Amino acid sequence: METLQATGAVRGAFFSLGTTPATSDPKFDCATAVISLFDQAKKTAHVAIYSLTEPDIVNAMIAANKRGVKVAVVADNTESKNANMAAMIKKLTQAGIDVRLAVKQTALMHNKVGIFDGQTICTGSFNWTNNAEKNNDENLLVVDGADLADDYEKYVFQRILQNETLVRAK
Repeated sequence: METLQATGAVRGAFFSLGTTPATSDPKFDCATAVISLFDQAKKTAHVAIYSLTEPDIVNAMIAANKRGVKVAVVADNTESKNANMAAMIKKLTQAGIDVRLAVKQTALMHNKVGIFDGQTICTGSFNWTNNAEKNNDENLLVVDGADLADDYEKYVFQRILQNETLVRAK
């Protein structure tokens, strides 16, 4: 196991409380935190995601792409067969976003990571789904730091692209 020495500053920690009574505190809204990262992205947004069915997040990805942000997605092949996720993948690819499916993995491609402009990452248990936002107890950590973003880019996003058999989503 390789130990990485990365530095970064925590921008925020976000939580979804599932069926716990709703609150208007923004730290209890993981989806809005992810959306704001796409809204703020200037050049790149690389995503390694297990499940993606939250329409507002998908719309934010498409809006970023339309602004000229290079949005690219690697998703789990098995989960992509879920009808809701297949519909979101179709929507992304129809908008010109590169979506690839990890098909060779012997384990689930269970990452939930966004890497923005090579500077900011978001990661945690939060699947980018309406179900996770509304029904699950989840967390999302947003960290700024080029070193950490570089590690996530290399050891999560690029590793999957380089070492797995990928199929472009249709």
